[in-house]
Amino acid sequence: MIHQPVSSFYEVQTREFILEAKELLKLRKSLARVYAQRTGKLLWVVSKDMERDVSMSATEAQAHRIVDLIA
Repeated sequence: MIHQPVSSFYEVQTREFILEAKELLKLRKSLARVYAQRTGKLLWVVSKDMERDVSMSATEAQAHRIVDLIA
């Protein structure tokens, strides 16, 4: 008999992975809303910047209003 590689062990891992992915997506949306509110930028602009992993210098981050003060 040949068994399929599906068992409760794999199902548990898959369920946990899906739950964790959903939590990460909720966290990402929440963070994007905070950035949008804080910077005054549109939510889609902030989400786009987060998606591309935009790198900024401290001065650029201050101009983007992500940070308040550069020490």
